[in-house]
Amino acid sequence: MMDAPPSPSPVSPPGGGGGGEDCCVKVAVHVRPLIADEKAQGCKDCVTVVPGKPQVQIGTHSFTFDHVYGSTGSPSTAMFEECVAPLVDGLFQGYNATVLAYGQTGSGKTYTMGTGFKESYQAGIVPQVMSVLFGKIETLKHQTEFQLHVSFIEILKEEVRDLLDPSCLHKAESPNGHAGKVNVPGKPPIQIRESSNGVITLAGSTEVSVGSLKEMAAYLEQGSLSRATGSTNMNNQSSRSHAIFTITLEQMQKINSLSTGDGSQNDGMNDEYLCAKLHLVDLAGSERAKRTGSDGLRFKEGIHINKGLLALGNVISALGDEKKRKEGLHVPYRDSKLTRLLQDSLGGNSRTCMIACISPADINAEETLNTLKYANRARNIKNKPVVNRDPMSSEMLKMRQQLEYLQAELCARGGSSSDEVQVLKERIAWLEATNEDLCRELHVYRSRCAAVDPRDIDAQDASICSVKGEGLKRSLRSLEASDYQMVETVQSDTREIDDEVAKEWEHTLLQSTMDKELHELNRRLEEKESEMKLVGGFDTVALKQHFGKKIMEMEDEKRVVQQERDRLLAEIENLSAGSDGHAQKLQDVHSQKLKTLETQISDLKKKQESQVQLLKQKQKSDEAAKKLQEEIQSIKAQKVQLQHRMKQEAEQFRQWKASREKELLQLRKEGRRNEYERHKLQAINQRQKMVLQRKTEEAAVATKRLKELLEGRKSSPRENGSLSNGHVANGQVLSISFLPSRGNFFA
Repeated sequence: MMDAPPSPSPVSPPGGGGGGEDCCVKVAVHVRPLIADEKAQGCKDCVTVVPGKPQVQIGTHSFTFDHVYGSTGSPSTAMFEECVAPLVDGLFQGYNATVLAYGQTGSGKTYTMGTGFKESYQAGIVPQVMSVLFGKIETLKHQTEFQLHVSFIEILKEEVRDLLDPSCLHKAESPNGHAGKVNVPGKPPIQIRESSNGVITLAGSTEVSVGSLKEMAAYLEQGSLSRATGSTNMNNQSSRSHAIFTITLEQMQKINSLSTGDGSQNDGMNDEYLCAKLHLVDLAGSERAKRTGSDGLRFKEGIHINKGLLALGNVISALGDEKKRKEGLHVPYRDSKLTRLLQDSLGGNSRTCMIACISPADINAEETLNTLKYANRARNIKNKPVVNRDPMSSEMLKMRQQLEYLQAELCARGGSSSDEVQVLKERIAWLEATNEDLCRELHVYRSRCAAVDPRDIDAQDASICSVKGEGLKRSLRSLEASDYQMVETVQSDTREIDDEVAKEWEHTLLQSTMDKELHELNRRLEEKESEMKLVGGFDTVALKQHFGKKIMEMEDEKRVVQQERDRLLAEIENLSAGSDGHAQKLQDVHSQKLKTLETQISDLKKKQESQVQLLKQKQKSDEAAKKLQEEIQSIKAQKVQLQHRMKQEAEQFRQWKASREKELLQLRKEGRRNEYERHKLQAINQRQKMVLQRKTEEAAVATKRLKELLEGRKSSPRENGSLSNGHVANGQVLSISFLPSRGNFFA
C-alpha cells in the first residue's frame, strides 16, 4: 500500500484575475430500453422524451436537462463525445473532472460507465476514456512528458476498500451468497485525509503507475472482479458498493524559452508542471427492500447504500439552493464517506458531469420520478474549476508574462527614437572620419609646400591652404554642430513624447477616478432617494389630520363613557338606600355595567396613548426625512461640482492637446528646414573638398616648374654673368610674377 501523492495546489491562471470561473454541473439523462423481465411482466413505457429537445416527461411532470439519450432522444453512442470528451480535453489543460452515474438499481449505471469491463461493457464511458486518453498522449508525447496513475476504491457499508491492493484476497462466497472481498488480518483501514491546501486524499490506498492502454485495462478488470456484487429480485448482478475509478495525469510541458542577455536560452526554468485527476464514479443504485426482497446482510447493505445516497442528496440540495448558498449554509459533506470523497466534485475544484440512468417501465415510475428530481437539483450546483499548476511554475509563468509585457511596452515607447539616434550617431562618425581625411590631406600639402625654397611662395601657398583649411574646418564644425543640434532636438522630442504620454495617462487616470466618484455619488443618491421614498411615502398633513380626528373621537367617546359611569354610580347610590331584592339585582347589573365602562375607559386611554406615540414617531420620521432631503441636496451639489470639474479637466486637456499638435506641426516644419540646411552644408563641403584637391594639384605643378626654372638658370653661365652685371637679367627677374588665381608663372 502507498499513500496517494500530494497534488499541487490549485492555482488560477496568471493575469487574469483571481480564481477560476464558475461553471454549473452538467446533467445528462440516459433512458435504457425495457429489459426482458419487464416485457414479460407486461410493463409499458411511462417516460416520454420531447423530440429535438433535452426534455423528459413522466406523468404530469416535465424536466429539462443538458442532454437526453435513449428512447426518442439522442443516441447513446453520442454520450461520450458530448459529455465526457470535453472533460478529457480539460484534463490535459490541468482541470480536474468527475463523471457521476446515479440511478435506481437495475437502471444501467454500470453498463453506462463500463466499470464491469466485459465484452458487453466495451462501449462504456471508462473504456472510451482510456482509449482517447492514450491517443492524445501518443500525439503530444514529443512536446510533453506524461505520467499516468490509477486507483480503484469502493465504499461498502461505509468502509473504504482498495480494489487494487494485491495483499487482499479476491471474491469469496459467504454463506448467504454475498460476494465480496476479505481483508488480510492486521491491515490498517483506509482513511480520508484533507491536506493543507484543501485537497481530499486517501491514506493507505494503492495508486499504481501505468504506461499503456492494456495495462490500465488490466487494472480496471482486476478491480471490477474484486468489487462487491450480489443478486436481488430487481437485478441478478447488483452492485452493492459505490465504486470510484480515478485516473491521475501528470504532465511536464515545455513553454517558450526566454533569451538571456548573452543570447543563451534559459531552458531549465521553463518547465510547467500540471497535475489533474479524473474521477469515474459508479454509484450503487437506490432500492426498496419490498421490491428487492433482500434480507439479512443484503438488507443491511441496502440500508447503507440508501444512507449514502441520502447524504449525497442533502449535499446536492444545500449546494443547489441559491438562497441557502448565499447565506453560507453548512454543506454536510462529512455525513458520509461518499460525500466526503466527492467534496471537490460537488461545489469544488472540478468540472462535473452527472449521468442520471432511469428505467422507462411503469412499475418503476415512482423511482424514476425521484431520480429525475434528484438530477434536476444537481443542475443548480456551481463548481469553481482552476488549473492545477505547481505554485513555483505558476509564479515563474506570471513573472515571465510580466517581463514580456514590460519589454513590449519599452519597445513601443522608445523604439523609434532610439533608431533615429543610432542613425544620427552613424552620420556623426562618418563626418568625423571625413574630417580626419581632410586634415590628413592638408598636412601632406603643407609638407610638400615646405620643400620649396622661396619663402614668399611658401607663405602664399600656406596662407591659401590655411584659409581653405580653416574654411573647411568651419564648415565641418558647423555641420557637426547642426548634427549635434539635431540629436539634441530628437532627444528633446523623445522627452516631450514621454511627457505627452505621461500627461495623457495622468488625464485618463484622473478621468477614471472622477468617473468612479460620480458612480459612487449616483449610488449614494439612489440609496438616499429610496430611503426617502420609504420614510416620506405618506402624506404628513393627512396623517396628522387623521390622528387628530381619531384623538378627538376618542375624547368624545371617553367623555360619554364617563358620563354613563357617573350616572350608573348615582343610580347605585340611590338603589343602595333600598333593601328589597329587586334593588339588589339592579345594583348588581349596574355594577357589571360600571366595570365594563371602566374597562372601555382604560382601553380608550391606551388607544389614545398609542395614537400620541404614533404622532411622536411620525414627527421623528419627518425629521429623518428632512435630514435625508438635506443629504440628497448635498450629494446633488457634490455631483454637480464633480461634473463641472470633469468638464473643466476635459476642456483643459483638449486645449493642451491642440497646443501640442501645433507644436508638433511646427517642429516638423523646423525638422524639414534643418534637413535642407544639412544637405546644403554637405554640398558645400563636397564642393570645397574638390576645390582644395584642385588647388593642391596646381600648387604641386607650379612648384615643379619653379624648381626646373631655377635649376636651368643656375646651369647657364651666360645667364649667370648677365645676372651679376645687372642688365637684362635684372628686368627679367623683376618681370617674373606668380598669379595664385591661375597657378602659372610668366616671365
